[in-house]
Amino acid sequence: MRLSPGIGAVAATVAALGGVALANAPAPERGAADPLELAVGVVPQRPLEPGEGLAMRRAGIGWTRVWLSWAGAEQTRGKYDWGRSDELIGAASGEGLSVLPMLFGSPQWAAQRDRHPCWGHGCIPFAPASSETRDAFAQFAGAAARRYGPSGAFWAQHPAVPYRPIRVWQVWNEQNMNAFFRPRADAEAYAALVAPAAEQIHDQDPEAQVLLGGMFGPRNRRGLVATTRFLADLYGEPQVAGSFDAVAIHPYSGSALGALQQVRRVRRTIHRHGSGESIWVTEIGWASGGRRGLDLVKDRRRQARLLRRMFSRFVSKHESWDLGGAFWYAWRDTERGMAVCGWCARAGLISRSGRPKPAYRMLRRVLSPR
Repeated sequence: MRLSPGIGAVAATVAALGGVALANAPAPERGAADPLELAVGVVPQRPLEPGEGLAMRRAGIGWTRVWLSWAGAEQTRGKYDWGRSDELIGAASGEGLSVLPMLFGSPQWAAQRDRHPCWGHGCIPFAPASSETRDAFAQFAGAAARRYGPSGAFWAQHPAVPYRPIRVWQVWNEQNMNAFFRPRADAEAYAALVAPAAEQIHDQDPEAQVLLGGMFGPRNRRGLVATTRFLADLYGEPQVAGSFDAVAIHPYSGSALGALQQVRRVRRTIHRHGSGESIWVTEIGWASGGRRGLDLVKDRRRQARLLRRMFSRFVSKHESWDLGGAFWYAWRDTERGMAVCGWCARAGLISRSGRPKPAYRMLRRVLSPR
């Protein structure tokens, strides 16, 4: 599939287009985020527009987390279509951003091969459950690393796109809850999925980092296994030993204290059971408005204050916590009907029209050098 004209030319148009409605935002001092040695990123809720990367970098954001869909790339067994992924990665690279890809989502043929009762997009959360489909997912992970890694075909085929090879890969998403790992969250089943995928990625790039899918939630509840329990169970699976480099979490909570407590508990679990893996927070956030009664819905001022508490601590503790990355959900507000959760529509650092919120300015302040 051919890239759209905008991807190949985006690097040349960024300076002219500026930062959409953020064009007047002050630029950071040179190297503002460099001393942090922390991957600071956002999760877009829709494809990036030209110039948005400039707005991100002005706030000290250097990464974007994207869904690299197995369901989209391999709709027919053994035939890969990288068109959509090329668009996403080409756009981010052209905007001067590093990409953290989330490898997630089963195609219909794989889910039905495992006898899951699903059709079309309904098959996406059904995790591979047989040696055949797990091998297929692992081969997809290896193929993605072969395409977008340091010697990847994508970079050779699209020389106009700035060379920003992917070196960090995330395997699945929120596998400790049945909404994303159907039919039920199971550490043994996830170990059987992540180990061969990590092997395939490392075969293509021995220096690549493999992250676990971001785990959600502090407590057991129906359909959800608490992050620390799931992680401890995962460490007990011999097949997964040495296959991943970092534990990823989504420590959502109604308060900053609750979120930070989750990070500390995971750190203790790693110390108790692991081999020194680092932590990545691949989603954290609150909305600046929305449906009342939801823990993650605040107002603009409280959203900014919560961001300050979290990212100030991430910056000051990243060495002692061995924190590799922190990603805010989300970058930009979206229409309520397009949001993936009840509070997500207004979770952005900028509004739907592209105007910076207090949270955007707060992040820039936190990440700027003193």
